[in-house]
Amino acid sequence: MLDVEIGNAYVCQPIGAKKTLVGVIEKLYEHTALVKVTDYEMEDQSIVLECNQRMLVKFDKITAVAVA
Repeated sequence: MLDVEIGNAYVCQPIGAKKTLVGVIEKLYEHTALVKVTDYEMEDQSIVLECNQRMLVKFDKITAVAVA
């Protein structure tokens, strides 16, 4: 598990998403993080838009720091 920080962007796979995406951490919870989605695959467009570009991610599904 990465040491995640609020305000940083990470590659992750949120709950309900089919592919990995890039999201900025907005809030940390006990086992999950709330991310604002900044980049995603078209396959996940409907779920991302349905969630207003904010999704929950389990910490073990955060895989890397996103590079700008």
